[in-house]
Amino acid sequence: MKKKSSLKWKIARYLLSFAIGLILLLTIFQNILLEPMYERYKRDTVRKAGNEVVEALTSGNQEDLTNTIWTVSAANDTCVRIIDTSGVDQVTGNMGCVLYRMNTREILEQYSLARDNGNEYFSSSEGIGIPGGPGGQGKPGDGGMKNITLTRIVDTNDGTAIVMVYAGLSPVNATIATLRLQIVYIAVIVFLSMILLTWIMNRRIATPLVKINEAAKELPKGVYQTDSKTNQYREAQELNETLSAAAEDIQKADRAKRDLIANVSHDLRTPLTMIKGYGEMMRDLPGEKTDENLEVIIRESERLKYLVDDLLDLSKLEEDMIELHRTDFLMSDLVARNVNKYRSYHKQDAFEIRSDCEEGLVVNADESRIEQVFNNFMSNAVNYSGSSRVIEVRCFRKDDMVRTEVQDFGEGIESDKIDDIWDRYYKIDRTHVRQYDSSGLGLNICRKILDLHQAPYGVVSKLNEGSTFWFELPAIEPESKS
Repeated sequence: MKKKSSLKWKIARYLLSFAIGLILLLTIFQNILLEPMYERYKRDTVRKAGNEVVEALTSGNQEDLTNTIWTVSAANDTCVRIIDTSGVDQVTGNMGCVLYRMNTREILEQYSLARDNGNEYFSSSEGIGIPGGPGGQGKPGDGGMKNITLTRIVDTNDGTAIVMVYAGLSPVNATIATLRLQIVYIAVIVFLSMILLTWIMNRRIATPLVKINEAAKELPKGVYQTDSKTNQYREAQELNETLSAAAEDIQKADRAKRDLIANVSHDLRTPLTMIKGYGEMMRDLPGEKTDENLEVIIRESERLKYLVDDLLDLSKLEEDMIELHRTDFLMSDLVARNVNKYRSYHKQDAFEIRSDCEEGLVVNADESRIEQVFNNFMSNAVNYSGSSRVIEVRCFRKDDMVRTEVQDFGEGIESDKIDDIWDRYYKIDRTHVRQYDSSGLGLNICRKILDLHQAPYGVVSKLNEGSTFWFELPAIEPESKS
């Protein structure tokens, strides 16, 4: 894969492209578009002046017409002449204007062109004078003055009049040469500014990111040393905070994995040792082949299976390899069945398991997975019930949900640790009544299964009073059960 360029070079390249584009744009406007834009402006000025003169002429007020001609000529640097079809000037204007040096033939030529073009005609030429007029002998490209003449035929109360407006265009060659020199200076200033801006942006933006990237390379080890100098802007500060939190999470995960290895090793070693010990005793001592010893081996084998199943289920859940097989079933039957199982298992441990479950509570869910959740809650209650050895199970309708609760009366959970108990590998550091499930995976598996069902769940706990674990599933009316 092609290696990406660094942020510093990208900043320099983008700013260089911007500077070159800016200089090219100035060059185009000043050297190419300046003259046509100037000519368009003068043409619009001449048209505007002609409109004002025509409006004053058609009003019939001679004084107003005279004032308008002088105002328009002074304001727009134009020359105005109004004559009738017989060649008589209706108003005496600037006699030095080239329009007043036109002979009859030239006037008639302009009149004819205007009449042929809808009573209005624009003419332009290069040289001193107007097309066909005195001094208009200049050739295009010889550097003479350009000019624009508007000829308009107007019907008035006294007959037909010819309104002519003339404006000269100042040569722009000298202006363009000056602008070219300015562009050179502008280009130098822009490029120097670009270099300075690139240095500032690299120092303020790129350099902090480079330092953050270098520090982040140690992140797999759970190490991230923040540098206050990299917090030059909000995004960099937020990135530092995110990476710091990630480093803490990695350290926490590493500690949890080490704890898991220690926990699983301990939990596997104990039943294996007992199975091996009881098996060897039954092999070597024929009188020890009793049902009690066989029961110990069977129960420790079940314990091993429980731990291994938890590890396999957690792996599948994290890889999204588990699919839910939803069916309608009686939650009350599931609770009753499993409560009886726990009563049988823990009868010799003097556990008292109370059950209060409404009949006919139907839910739609993956029955085997919900049973797994309930069993994990029960095992957790057995492990943390403390000296009371009392567990209460409740199952009841709450609005449109079926709520299942498992309550123990042990030492409870500290408020700042309630959120942590759902994490994988997490175990409360207290002495258990029975090491039935000590891998720290059960509640994490419960969370993932209930999340797959999009089911609400939680725990209510008080120190020295015990904990109540609960979850809810949408209730299904009994008549809708298939």
